[in-house]
Amino acid sequence: MMRVKWILFDFGGCLDSDGVHSRTLFLNQFAKYNLLNSAEDFTNFQDAYTYSDRIVIENSLIVDSPLLEMNDKMCYYIAKKLNKTDALKVTEVAKSITEIQSLYLRRNNKILEQLNGQYQLGIISNFSGNLATILNEFSLASHFRFVLDSYHVGSSKPNPAIFNLALEKCKSTSKDICFVGDNIERDINPANALGMKTILISPTPQKSDADYTLASLEDLLVLTQII
Repeated sequence: MMRVKWILFDFGGCLDSDGVHSRTLFLNQFAKYNLLNSAEDFTNFQDAYTYSDRIVIENSLIVDSPLLEMNDKMCYYIAKKLNKTDALKVTEVAKSITEIQSLYLRRNNKILEQLNGQYQLGIISNFSGNLATILNEFSLASHFRFVLDSYHVGSSKPNPAIFNLALEKCKSTSKDICFVGDNIERDINPANALGMKTILISPTPQKSDADYTLASLEDLLVLTQII
């Protein structure tokens, strides 16, 4: 069993998937529903996703929104930026994304329940103000001692400030903390810099300084010897 007291998690790409960033998930579903029809569409998708993310955060459009409502608004602004006018398809994309994320969140609820018996748990996430709403929506909130949503904190990863705030919440030294994330630059490197143990969730091998790399959050139960 890992010799730590706390396990802290990223949310997007970590608890709502097995290392697949939401940007990739959105791109895949836009492509599946034939809303990316040219090489130019694929090239422009990243900027469209960034635009959507910025719009909903800067204008507080999804604060307190449940998962489907959040995804629906994200998809709306992505489609708008790409000049896609098939509203029915855009709605179907949002539903499909939500279904995929929901499957992971329900599965991970059982994993977190088991971890909660051995460790204290927390979240550090770059999010949109509605993370607490989604955690409550999927009955996940009770597993966590604290949740740091960057929208409310005013600082986002990889800024050390949000990690230092987590250290204050833990009331523990960094060597007693393990951080689990899917992004090397935003999750693994800053957590390592503070002396935390780190776990990278990645479906494909990546070179990083993480202490462990797992293909799925399910493997965390094996690593911690809970199963």
